[in-house]
Amino acid sequence: MGVTVQVRDLDETVQQRLRDAAGREGISLSAFLRRELTRIADRIEVEAKLEGGGKRNAMGVRIGSLGMTTEEIVAELRERRGE
Repeated sequence: MGVTVQVRDLDETVQQRLRDAAGREGISLSAFLRRELTRIADRIEVEAKLEGGGKRNAMGVRIGSLGMTTEEIVAELRERRGE
C-alpha cells in the first residue's frame, strides 16, 4: 500500500509548473509526482551504492564492486519504473 506525502509551503508558481508539466504529458499531478519521486529515490539508491561500494587503494581509486553488474542495475531501475 502506498503512503501519502504532504509538502508544505510550496511556492504557487512551482505547483503550477508541476501541474503544467503533468498536463503536457496527459497525466495527473499525483501520477507525475509519483513518477518523479520514484526516479529521485532510485537515483539516491544508486548513488549510495556507488559511494559505499568497494574500498579505495593507496591512490584513492575505488576497488571492488557494487555487487551488481551494470545490466542488473539497469534492469532493477527499469523494473521499478514499470518499463
